[in-house]
Amino acid sequence: MDSLVNLRDLGGLPVTGGGETAHGMLYRSDAPHAGDLDPEHVPAWPPATVVDLRMAKEAGRVPYDLPGAERILHPLHEAAAPENIRDADLGELYRHILDTAADRVAAAAAHVVTRPAPALVHCTAGKDRTGIVVASLLLASGVAPADVIADYVKTEANMDAVTGRILRHLDPAKTPVNARWLLTPAEAMREVVDALTTSAHGDTAGWLVAHGTPADALADWVGRFTS
Repeated sequence: MDSLVNLRDLGGLPVTGGGETAHGMLYRSDAPHAGDLDPEHVPAWPPATVVDLRMAKEAGRVPYDLPGAERILHPLHEAAAPENIRDADLGELYRHILDTAADRVAAAAAHVVTRPAPALVHCTAGKDRTGIVVASLLLASGVAPADVIADYVKTEANMDAVTGRILRHLDPAKTPVNARWLLTPAEAMREVVDALTTSAHGDTAGWLVAHGTPADALADWVGRFTS
């Protein structure tokens, strides 16, 4: 497990109206660890930009360095940290993040669209916080909701390995992990899709811009990501 186990390039997804997303622009993953081997299944490594959505305590517990990458620590929401054992199910958690930290989600997207590609978005597992930010970018780019949800569910096959990496740095006897939060239910990501696509702002791009993502930078990035 001395390598990222939930890393994928988000190129090749069909876009409404024709075409597909470009390879080598947007990656998602679990948290890198010091000493990880370089992955061989993405077009370029290290990424030019890294948006780390973990809380400062998480990032301090598992530090890493990717030479040549601009790493931006951008804590998204403490409710999604692995040690948070609140009873809310994942769909409720995701809605809570969108309701209480919309500006943080939009700012995370802004880091991606205003900086060089490829950009890596990650948290600890690469599932919850990462899933929300990545969903916003994919939906704004015209990727169909069903394909956004399908990408989220892909993490299910990697969760045993992700959990193994998490537990290398977290003692469950001292800091228990909510077992329900190790799942990847499609209905949880459907909550995100519904919130982003049926808001008062018209569509997901409108939602992001309304909460702070620069409109021109987002439009330029989408044009490059879907050309």
